[in-house]
Amino acid sequence: ELYEIWQDIPVPVYMQFYFFHVHNVQEVKAGHKPSVTQRGPYTYRERRVKYNIVWNSNGTVTYRQNRTFYFVPEMSVGKETDLITTINPLMATLAQGFQWFPSSIKSVISMVLALMTDESMFTTRPIVELLWGYEDPTLLKIKSFLPFFITSSNIGYFIGRNYTDDGLYTVSTGETDLGELGKVQLFNGRKDVNIWTTPWARMVNGTDGSLGPPFAFDKKINYAFVSDLCRSIKGVYTGDTSVKNIPLRRFGGDPNDMLNASANPDNIGFCVPPTKCLPSGLLNGTLCQKPVNGFKVPLIFSFPHFLNSDPQVISSVYGMQPSQVEHETILDIEPWTGLVLQVAKRLQVNMFVAKVNGFIQTANIRPVFFPIFWLNESSVTDDKRADMLKSQLFTPLLLVKIVEFGLLGTGGLMVLVGAVLLFRRYLKRKVVETRIMPDRENSGRLVVDVDNAGAQNVYPYMYRDTEDCTMIV
Repeated sequence: ELYEIWQDIPVPVYMQFYFFHVHNVQEVKAGHKPSVTQRGPYTYRERRVKYNIVWNSNGTVTYRQNRTFYFVPEMSVGKETDLITTINPLMATLAQGFQWFPSSIKSVISMVLALMTDESMFTTRPIVELLWGYEDPTLLKIKSFLPFFITSSNIGYFIGRNYTDDGLYTVSTGETDLGELGKVQLFNGRKDVNIWTTPWARMVNGTDGSLGPPFAFDKKINYAFVSDLCRSIKGVYTGDTSVKNIPLRRFGGDPNDMLNASANPDNIGFCVPPTKCLPSGLLNGTLCQKPVNGFKVPLIFSFPHFLNSDPQVISSVYGMQPSQVEHETILDIEPWTGLVLQVAKRLQVNMFVAKVNGFIQTANIRPVFFPIFWLNESSVTDDKRADMLKSQLFTPLLLVKIVEFGLLGTGGLMVLVGAVLLFRRYLKRKVVETRIMPDRENSGRLVVDVDNAGAQNVYPYMYRDTEDCTMIV
């Protein structure tokens, strides 16, 4: 049963999306600050099933994990067809890559964009299209001129992420070292992620976020590898909590992980290219994306509402309200088993936009990290699994405690009884060996059978002075 739970996770996992709706499109084009409001959640049930499972001889297991998303209307504020006004992902991508395109491709794109003057840096689309993809008319037109370069006319932030896996994992089973249980040893066959520029940044470190080593009672740091970010992140112990009356240890995101390299030199490896470091709180996720049509969508990751980001980044957009409680990533671990019984991975997707010479759609837009949406991927153990854990772990532990205290009590009683018996024997020996004070008629040593003669008959004066001892005996 435990294997089945690991292979096909029965506990509900939800992916909730909160989109930022833009109110002042024309003002933004003219160079003003964007004003947005949050709309959500739009909730999807996520099913995770491991497949192509191979148990290796070195104490590891290799697998892929398929992820499928199903919309849950009753947990959403509206329908998938609700319209959102936001940055046009194609225009933002073309604008960012325009200066790097070969001259032949750049000329074709410029010609197409000149013909399609109604195409804007902003678009109004249904939630379902923005996430899972839609056919873009501009991309379709470019494809007709550059079929060798553009293979699809579809674009979307989560395109290619439904009904598929996020990579090949090789994870420790704990067979050779229980302290390594659940830790990712290889991702896509590698011990590192080669998009970053230093060994420390490239390192694959930590678990996959679902299971860790047991007996983590004093653990203060917990690493997890996050494939969506193509990097490992550090969780720091923030305190104790509980779920369904099960005591847990909570780990939260470490703000140092997202500091600018000038504030945390260890993060220099996340500057790509090496000379372009983003402000604190931001991570360039462009190279982490799966390429579509030969290029990658230039995404910038952050915590929701730019939590823990540079104050200038937060203030560059009206409507940001960062909250440690609502927007922090948390991981709640049961310390006896290392099981993660509650998790909330919170991440914001942004795009950098600015005026680009020769690209008329950018108009006079000021440089800004534009928030698109943030997501909350969360799970809490259900009643069935909680009851199973209680019956199979905590009930035996309680019995062990009871037996332990019982043994301690019995042991204490036995020690006390033993001490009394030894002391009694000691006193009897003293009585037997006592030299009788000579009287006027007798002298010499007297040996007495204590069992057949009362102690007071042997030496009546002794017990008059030691009545307490008499009572003990």
